[in-house]
Amino acid sequence: MAKKAKSRTIAVRLISMAMTGFFRTEVRPRASRPLSYRKYDPVVRKQVLFLEQKRGK
Repeated sequence: MAKKAKSRTIAVRLISMAMTGFFRTEVRPRASRPLSYRKYDPVVRKQVLFLEQKRGK
């Protein structure tokens, strides 16, 4: 049997850097750089930095 092709997109978890435990799930292209952006964190009720969590194997 032939190998199955990998998907072009992957789902990643973005963790709030306010250390509240709040996270967002986004879909990004597999070949792009890791995501990071400022979004609203409802726990602290502020705009905070969200960084992509490292993926474990």
